[in-house]
Amino acid sequence: MAFLALFTKSFFLSAMLFVATFIYYLGFYVCKKHQNIQLSSAIVLYSLYLLMFFLVFTGGVANTGPLWIYIVAPVSLSIHGFRRGLIDIAVFTTLIILIMFIPSNIAYHAIYPIEFKLRLIYSFLTVSFLTTLYEYTRDHALKKTLELKHKYQKLANFDPLTNLSNRRVAYDILKQEQSHLSRNKEKLSILICDVDEFKRVNDQYGHNAGDAVLIELAKLFNEQIREQDCVARWGGEEFLFILPQTSAKNAAIIAEKIRSKVENHVINYQEHNIQITISMGIAQFEMDAGIDEVINHADKCLYKAKDLGRNRIQASNEN
Repeated sequence: MAFLALFTKSFFLSAMLFVATFIYYLGFYVCKKHQNIQLSSAIVLYSLYLLMFFLVFTGGVANTGPLWIYIVAPVSLSIHGFRRGLIDIAVFTTLIILIMFIPSNIAYHAIYPIEFKLRLIYSFLTVSFLTTLYEYTRDHALKKTLELKHKYQKLANFDPLTNLSNRRVAYDILKQEQSHLSRNKEKLSILICDVDEFKRVNDQYGHNAGDAVLIELAKLFNEQIREQDCVARWGGEEFLFILPQTSAKNAAIIAEKIRSKVENHVINYQEHNIQITISMGIAQFEMDAGIDEVINHADKCLYKAKDLGRNRIQASNEN
């Protein structure tokens, strides 16, 4: 269009279109080269506004310049989103009205029939309204989609009752920690914890009370572990603790602190005060040991702790 204006000897219009083309390319360059999308968007959008003001003010070719303003609404909403885009459109519309209705004796500009000006403004507002409605619907649908995505991601990664990591995530963490173990020669231990006589809690107080116990335990466990540690719901009333940079000896100290805390903790459920105990099995990763093998060692220690009377910890290197 700039070349077309040049061939028709509309030199000023041609120059402005060439300038606009350069500015748009500058916006593309900023986005491509510097990855600055915000600056790039501002360059494109506000240069577009200036071009539209110029076309309305001068009339463009045969006073058809104002017909280009219809692209403003979708571009504004696309770049700035619903709320800010709506403000931009309102400001743009106000300035267009001022330009078109300013008396020519104050500032000389293209003259349009009153019918054309009114219909242009009405049609522009109609297009802007429909575009805004579409953008609102799209934005609302996008937010709902993101909420559902976050919800399903949470369901995939976290236990819905305790909000702890689930078994799958815990296994993935163990794989990561095991790779660190092989590279950095660090120690890694796990604890498998089981609630003693949990069936009695369900039978005596009901399954809702059992759920309340598990929720309370999850909170207590999170309070007792270190920042680098992880606790996950392993299944039923079993929990798995992953303790990076921790030997079996130090893991036993942590386990005893947790066991003691649980033993002295009273869980209030409705009108009942529920006291429980836990048993824990400890196993340390060795360089050539697989994850399932170490978990199996910890499981055996857990059952040994239960056989020895419950409410105790048992490490794999203990008799």
